[in-house]
Amino acid sequence: MSKDLQSNPFAALFSTLKEAEQFQAEHQKQQNDDNDDSQSVLQHSGEREEPAKTSPDDGDAITSFLESLLLVTTREGAHSRPLVLLSDAGTLDMESLQFVMFERLLLESPDACLVGNGNRGREEAARSEVVVYLCEVYYRCWAVRSSPLFHLAQQVQAAVITNLATALEQPELYGGQQPDRQLIDILLRGLGREAAVEDLTLKLLNHLADQGTPVPPLFDEVIVNITKKLMNCSLMTVDYQLVDVLDFYASCPHLAELLTKTPDKVTQDRSGRGYQNTPLGALLSISCLPKHPAGQYEFFEKPSSQPNHTHKDTENSIWIAQNTINARLHKIFYSLLKVSTRAKDSLLTWVESCLESNSGRAGLWHVQGGNPLAAAVYVSDGFMVNLGVVMLQLAQPFTQDLKTAKFLKIDPTYCSAPRMNNENGVAGAYTGDLGRQTTLIPQQEDKPPILPKQYSFISSCFFLTHRALHLGVQVVQQKLHKLSQELGRMQHELQEASAQGSPATEMMRSHMETRTTNLLSFKAAIFEPNMVENLLQFLAASAEWLVQIALTPQEQPNLPTSLREVKAPLPEEVENHVYLACIPEFLVETLTETISAVRRYSAPVFESSTGTQVLPHLMSFIIVFMGSPHRMNNPHLRAHLAECLETLLPESSNTGGLLAGYREQLFTAHPAASHLVTALIHVFVSIEMTGQSVSFEDKFNYRRPMYEVMKYLWESPKHRKSFTHLADEALANMEAAKPPLFLRFVNLLMNDAIFLLDEGLSYMSQLRESQMERDKGDWASLPTEQRAERERNMQHMMLLARFHNMLGGHTIKTLIRLTREIPQMFTHSTLVDRMAAMLNYFLSTLVGPKQRNLKVRDMEKYEFRPGEIVTDICTIYTHLYSDAAFCLAVSADGRSYSPKLFSQAQDVLCRIGRRCLAEELQTVAEKVEEAGQLQAEEDDIVADAPEEFLDPIMSHLMADPVILPSSKLTCDRQTIARHLLSDQTDPFNRQPLTMEEVQPNTELKNRIVTWLEEMRTKRRNAQKEKESKES
Repeated sequence: MSKDLQSNPFAALFSTLKEAEQFQAEHQKQQNDDNDDSQSVLQHSGEREEPAKTSPDDGDAITSFLESLLLVTTREGAHSRPLVLLSDAGTLDMESLQFVMFERLLLESPDACLVGNGNRGREEAARSEVVVYLCEVYYRCWAVRSSPLFHLAQQVQAAVITNLATALEQPELYGGQQPDRQLIDILLRGLGREAAVEDLTLKLLNHLADQGTPVPPLFDEVIVNITKKLMNCSLMTVDYQLVDVLDFYASCPHLAELLTKTPDKVTQDRSGRGYQNTPLGALLSISCLPKHPAGQYEFFEKPSSQPNHTHKDTENSIWIAQNTINARLHKIFYSLLKVSTRAKDSLLTWVESCLESNSGRAGLWHVQGGNPLAAAVYVSDGFMVNLGVVMLQLAQPFTQDLKTAKFLKIDPTYCSAPRMNNENGVAGAYTGDLGRQTTLIPQQEDKPPILPKQYSFISSCFFLTHRALHLGVQVVQQKLHKLSQELGRMQHELQEASAQGSPATEMMRSHMETRTTNLLSFKAAIFEPNMVENLLQFLAASAEWLVQIALTPQEQPNLPTSLREVKAPLPEEVENHVYLACIPEFLVETLTETISAVRRYSAPVFESSTGTQVLPHLMSFIIVFMGSPHRMNNPHLRAHLAECLETLLPESSNTGGLLAGYREQLFTAHPAASHLVTALIHVFVSIEMTGQSVSFEDKFNYRRPMYEVMKYLWESPKHRKSFTHLADEALANMEAAKPPLFLRFVNLLMNDAIFLLDEGLSYMSQLRESQMERDKGDWASLPTEQRAERERNMQHMMLLARFHNMLGGHTIKTLIRLTREIPQMFTHSTLVDRMAAMLNYFLSTLVGPKQRNLKVRDMEKYEFRPGEIVTDICTIYTHLYSDAAFCLAVSADGRSYSPKLFSQAQDVLCRIGRRCLAEELQTVAEKVEEAGQLQAEEDDIVADAPEEFLDPIMSHLMADPVILPSSKLTCDRQTIARHLLSDQTDPFNRQPLTMEEVQPNTELKNRIVTWLEEMRTKRRNAQKEKESKES
């Protein structure tokens, strides 16, 4: 019992703990008869006499009742309990109540006026602190709510409120007392615990409001005190009575705005970090992640020494605690939105300003985490993740059920509107810096959007939620991915160091432990199952909304109110779509990165019922946007959609269950699935044509998932027809002003293959040299720093070799599929020479004398499989050799081709068990040799050709000379066509050029044809004369 009373804030109203215990024991039965809400109040309301069961008109009964509440009497004589005697006050009744109470409050020494028997309750009756006395009177009134005289107690409560307000407004009436300090102490003890305290507070605030008096500063001080205490709480040590106080403030119209009050310094300095020190920020900061960049992680200590089930238990504990906090946060936010219009505006303004001040969290430098001091200017990861989670919950009513189409009420022009409080601002626009973000397509200054007079809460909630996710969940996802890659490298380096007995092994192991703790904490923070489910539903609604906006005709004056089916053929693309020019890119960034992260770290959710509801909307979004620069200008962003598409591919291990085949249907049965191949190839080409400097590594990282999707689509007869259809279109328009999409795709595919294979082979050769040097002991004699530098360089080289070998393999596999089905594309005059030269070069490198330079230990570790590459290259030869032009191009390649090339390749194929392919290659060799003999005769003739007949770029005899319009120079049509695939400029003066602009040089062509025929006639005549002489 003592322990319970010690924790009770109103136990302080008794003089000693022993007195409180005695009172509690003697009045337990009486307390049980009262309302549950009055139980705790009676523990500190003092001893009182049960009111007589008499008529309300009984004067003596009323007087006794009032005496028991006020602990005051005006009647001399014996009394059964201590009371303060006010002999000059007249009779105590309802008419004199205010006067008697005021007289009692003005007594400087109430104990000098005490009458009555007994010591119990003397201190309470003689209470000199004005506010404490008034509050005790209020509690005694609260405790008799079941009494027939409670209506009188309510009038006493009203008198208490009046005098309490007077004490706060005119503290000088009560000498040296500090009424505000007394009330602060009571509020801190009682708010969130005692209904009587909250009732008194509400009535006091209502009274002050009725009098036109502002909320006293003491309520600010209370919330500041609560905030400081919350800032010291951790996830597992939250004092929920503090949260109850925030909850009370949020539900009170007079106090709600104090929760969103931002210190002037934070507002003026645009200090993002300062929001963490506000009442809402203190609660939002409670997470399993540190509150400060240099803070310690509380969970997953020494992870390598703990079994997986322990980590799972820890994760579940974190999720339970975080769910509790987030549920309370949602309740507080919801109350603020509902309690009053001003509180709603204040909350949304707070969120708007907080997001704007912390916009730097999205910067690359922040994600990379290189500067903890710079990161300290923003709120913590946990803060922003929790804000995103709460906003997701607020968005649920219009994003959870997509069939209702409530999300169509989101206005796409929202981010373009000036914020509400600015000049010309639009009501309901809490836009912050949203208008400064890059949009899906460039905005046209001469075509501004038409803004509404007011935006709905749905629009505000939608875009603020996206911004919070972009600055919170997405940032942590990026940090998690970076950390996961870092741990992979560290694991490899640790194994190498351990094998070599390096003294740095223990330090590396310790660092790896720390980073693993960080990784497990990140995962726990953003992959709580309920949160992930809400997030996916929100993103599905976002995807469907973007699709509906994109498909809205420009001539339609109003936004759509019903869902439009996404089916083939898609509506014609609209240039400068006014709505898409208002929507920030970060909506799509959050969507794509979250889908990839969930698939990577929380894949089972995609196989749940939520996953099946979400995936069709994502597929529609990808189909509509991935191949459309008019709907999404940024090719890098569209390339991320290809990565997102890869996450939708069916799992190869998914062989049964209710969801088996569901993903396959997404790719085949979707009403617009026929657009997939075109969209994918378009984005593949777009990465090359950005007009920006794109590193090879970035470009190939974009294309890696595209290769996987192509491989899957190729296996579908329906989608394979799309590939062949695009190829047929390209072959029919090879010289169009704008090179056909499929021609550009094949050209880039060959470029990729050449670059990747060449780089991969070069790195393998360098690795061989480094291994040999180290094995010989050459590195052992080097200084420590130089030796460490060699090791780092070798490790980096190993990663690059693996990267290029892996992607080179993807590219060659794609070429195998295409050359089997569409060989005519690769034997066309525009591409055949490059194709032949590429195959010859790599085959000669892999089967010729240079192959010994590629032999390294553990080739599989570097994804280097020379036998497989040789097999793939030889397979491509067998797909193309039936075309005479290809065989001629192979034999004419003076750089890499030799008569021994195919016999060397056959030897390799026989050694690796590919004898059937070796036999096919023999047929190829014979065809190439035959073409070579014919070409040799032509070369003898061409050797004497006049200079003007030769192509100035490739130095071969021109077959179809054309004049370039700007430089006026002549070159072969085949040469300039190949050049324009990669660079649409005149190669001699860099002026813009298309194939449709070149002019046939008919006169020169006729002279070449005539000369060539004359030379052939002379050669035939000479051959006949020679044969005649010999016979």
